Amino acid sequence: MMEEQKRQAVYHNSRLGQILIKKGYISPEQLDAAIHRSASHDQLLGEYLIEQRILSRWQLRRALSSQSQLRLSASLSMALLTPAYPLLAKEHAEPIDSTLETLLKPLLIAGSADTLEFNPDLSTIEFSHNGLIRLRIPSSLGELNFDGLRLITDGSKNHLALSLADLELTDARLFIRTIHNQLDPALP
Repeated sequence: MMEEQKRQAVYHNSRLGQILIKKGYISPEQLDAAIHRSASHDQLLGEYLIEQRILSRWQLRRALSSQSQLRLSASLSMALLTPAYPLLAKEHAEPIDSTLETLLKPLLIAGSADTLEFNPDLSTIEFSHNGLIRLRIPSSLGELNFDGLRLITDGSKNHLALSLADLELTDARLFIRTIHNQLDPALP
């Protein structure tokens, strides 16, 4: 249940209008007006903003790309870290994949179920030329860096529906960069 709530919160925060405001492309007032007018004209928000010359096609493409990356990184964060809680709490009710358990071993050493907190909204994703993914997730234990992830889905699946079954973990590695508490900048 908590996993689904976090995913839904990310989807709300990654709405196109919020991204456009964050990037400085439009103001909150422009967004409110555009939402109202685009709905009454039965148009998508981006189409309406371009038609009204409030936004360029380039800006829309950048915002949509950011939206897609934010949603993908949040979904991958949830898929990878949700199984970590039973491992950290030493509650192995269901057998866990040995590859995943090996990948999450640095978490088992560094923390417990009570100490692991993360915000999928703040995760970032990078794609290499060979299709491998690097996922960075700020957490209460430091920055969790997952390297060598690979999606094994055909791309037709909604980011919200991604799960561990959609990831190849064989060559994946986890590093924890413990510079300071990523979720509480007041702590060292």
